[in-house]
Amino acid sequence: MKVKLLRIYFGESDRFEGKTAYHAVVEYLKRSGISGATVFRGIEGYGVHSILHTASILRLSGDL
Repeated sequence: MKVKLLRIYFGESDRFEGKTAYHAVVEYLKRSGISGATVFRGIEGYGVHSILHTASILRLSGDL
């Protein structure tokens, strides 16, 4: 069996049509018959703009 893995990165504050973006994508995938989807919450990381996002209590980011 061949499978494909798709990773999409969103911030927790990203929204689409009034819902969190990750929830909107999961709903879309389910409606489309995709066999599974999982949302993970990141502990720490940064993107193309090198802004650090962290779940550290001392430097809590509102947009993981």
